[in-house]
Amino acid sequence: CSMNHEQSAWALFEAHRSGKAPLSRAGGSFVGQCAVDPQPLTDKQKSWFLKLLERAELPPLGGEASND
Repeated sequence: CSMNHEQSAWALFEAHRSGKAPLSRAGGSFVGQCAVDPQPLTDKQKSWFLKLLERAELPPLGGEASND
């Protein structure tokens, strides 16, 4: 199941709330921006976002999954 960055951001907030993957203040601010801004992520933002998803053991963004 792949998610877009807005859906993934909300999943990261849930992982933070549950204590599974706490976010730093900067990380929380960044994830909040991703949750409400539909604009595509820059390469640097995407890299950070993917690291946060991996740390929280969440699936990668839809565009990162293999399209076999």
